[in-house]
Amino acid sequence: MMAHKVLISLGSNLGDRALNIEKAITLIQDQLGDVIAISKLYETASWGYDDHSYLNNAICLVTKWTPLDLMSALLEIELKLGRKRSDNKCYKARTIDLDILLIEGVVIHHPKLDVPHPRMNLRRFVLQPLTDIAPDWVHEVDGVSVSDLLLKCEDQIDVNLYGKIPLHSR
Repeated sequence: MMAHKVLISLGSNLGDRALNIEKAITLIQDQLGDVIAISKLYETASWGYDDHSYLNNAICLVTKWTPLDLMSALLEIELKLGRKRSDNKCYKARTIDLDILLIEGVVIHHPKLDVPHPRMNLRRFVLQPLTDIAPDWVHEVDGVSVSDLLLKCEDQIDVNLYGKIPLHSR
């Protein structure tokens, strides 16, 4: 498969949240391709439930991995970093959460993966970091740029700047 750009959302609300995200980015860089952009870190209240606040950010990855293989590899990284998944679909606290949001020129509807991510447009905590690194990326289904999606987002959650994670070179 030819190399393609992938936008990935990262979030953590357990343990050392910034370190969890930094470790995930390092593992992604070491195992899956080249991380060419890293957004700022943002802090938000937990979405959908009351618990520890989240740190969120986004990265742009250039990879040759197929989308389904990439998703499987991201799930393995979550496990390696202590993520415990449950069978129910409710929101729970987690050491790390990795989601494929957009893949350049790709739309997928598969039981294990939907791209574009079906709820990204509803989540300010996803769109704000994406706007840092890919404001002009056009959503493959809606035909609207990421920055315009953020402007149209009705989510009222506070998304507060927390800091930065440096771009690591190999």
